[in-house]
Amino acid sequence: MNATYAPLVSTDGLTVQFPRRRTLGNPRPEPFVAVDGVTVDLRPGEITGVVGESGSGKSTLARALLRLVPFTGGASVCGFDVAALPAPAPPTYRRTVQAVFQDPLQALNPRHTVAQLVGEPLRIHTDLDESGRRDRIVATLESVGLDASFLGRTTREMSGGQRQRVAIARAIIIEPSLLILDEALSALDVTTAASVARLLHGLLRPDSAMLFIGHDLAMVRQLCDRVHVMREGRVVESGTAEEVCGSPRHEYTQLLVSSIPRLLVSEG
Repeated sequence: MNATYAPLVSTDGLTVQFPRRRTLGNPRPEPFVAVDGVTVDLRPGEITGVVGESGSGKSTLARALLRLVPFTGGASVCGFDVAALPAPAPPTYRRTVQAVFQDPLQALNPRHTVAQLVGEPLRIHTDLDESGRRDRIVATLESVGLDASFLGRTTREMSGGQRQRVAIARAIIIEPSLLILDEALSALDVTTAASVARLLHGLLRPDSAMLFIGHDLAMVRQLCDRVHVMREGRVVESGTAEEVCGSPRHEYTQLLVSSIPRLLVSEG
């Protein structure tokens, strides 16, 4: 745990509400509160987990930090006042904050080659020439366990784990300060997910942070330094991964812990 430096991400009472549909019986319904007054910090050099069941608000929190949904309250991300940013977020913010989602097929154009997919952020955010972009693409692919033979392939020619590695390469190639992983390992089998989790640990820089959104406490315990547990839009428990997963205090966290297998995937 890194307690020396100021947090890269800090929220203060962040709240996201969505309007409900009007009906004859309820012409003025109260809004649905998806995220309710969440206050969390993410420190540099750490992976912070946010866990909870479907509908807990964890992915909506991520979308708020990505400036994809409006919110009230405060959110500072890498020096940006997120609430003051226009929507969609400007290129300077998108270079600082990148995301990897559950289904890479939805995020990656199946007609484009790996070289095109991974290289697109370089074309948008840098002045590198074609040779410089290719060198950076190859180096980034190697950092996620893929070699230059993948450059000409499309996502249709790859396994789920390989596609997710391409999505990660695309997200990290411009070296963002914050990487948001929204259920990024949920669709992978246990062995592949454990392999990608080890990869993510190796990619973390001392001046960067990762926000891991998921529902698998076993994976969170392996991957994360600190954990926030969400239920019905609120954070109900926070602490180190060992504290939250090993000695949960809140009854909801205890229920989540009791539902995971006792035998975690080996690090070997």
